[in-house]
Amino acid sequence: MARILTYNGGVMEGRQADAVYRGNLTRLLDKVRDARGLDMAQYRPRYVERRLAARLHALNLHTYRQYATYLDEHPEEYAKLLDTLTINVTQFFRDATVFELFRKEILPTLLTEKAARHQRMIRVWSAGCATGQEPYSLAMSFLSAMGPLSTDFLLTILGTDLDRNALAVARRAEYDISMIDQIPRADQQRYLDVKADHFKIKPEVARLCKFDYLNLFEDKPIHVVDVIFCRNVFIYFNREEQERVLGVFWSALARGGYLVLGRSERIGPQVEHDYELVSGRERIYRKPLKLL
Repeated sequence: MARILTYNGGVMEGRQADAVYRGNLTRLLDKVRDARGLDMAQYRPRYVERRLAARLHALNLHTYRQYATYLDEHPEEYAKLLDTLTINVTQFFRDATVFELFRKEILPTLLTEKAARHQRMIRVWSAGCATGQEPYSLAMSFLSAMGPLSTDFLLTILGTDLDRNALAVARRAEYDISMIDQIPRADQQRYLDVKADHFKIKPEVARLCKFDYLNLFEDKPIHVVDVIFCRNVFIYFNREEQERVLGVFWSALARGGYLVLGRSERIGPQVEHDYELVSGRERIYRKPLKLL
């Protein structure tokens, strides 16, 4: 079916209308990217269009141009749009290749360097941890990668968030059985106590994770962290706020520490300038061991 658009009392249809539609969509996506750093190239176009259509319908708007104007006049709408686009972000082992890199590259490198310095403490910070799935996924990754050698090092994973209700869920370490398939089968058998309608994280995993309220802009910063996971959080900040948080992370990271961002997040050139790139696809960066 040909696409039809009205404009200034006239009508466009077919290829001309489709070109205008695509152009307006591209400009809208560029606008969201520039304002919040969300790169939607990883999403299927149909998915993006469906999510945008939901917001337009909720606001009784009809075109992407109208929605772009609405964003200018109501910047709080960005948060609602981002919630719609990033639905189901909070889950176990989201983006499995990130955890594979954590097990196979980040951990071995850190452990080798720690051993050379006769250090045993490893500190990981999950910023914006929500209901705790990411910290527990990291703890399971550590234990499965290390095996019996896990007792040679002291791992602490700190999960922080602004939502106290979410933190309460994280501390309980108990989740609905519908989430169990997010966890690899071998990890299910080793690290979960499974009941009929829920499962609970076993103490050997839960004891590695601590959860605290923290406001990245107001509270006392954390220091000497080896790895920071902050995925799908930056998109909720404007550019100035992103730069402030990057400064917090830079100060928090030990030399040689890793910063892991969300795959869809597009951060400014200061990251490439200050950090060494570990994985462009997974948005993993490293603070240099030797600073200039």
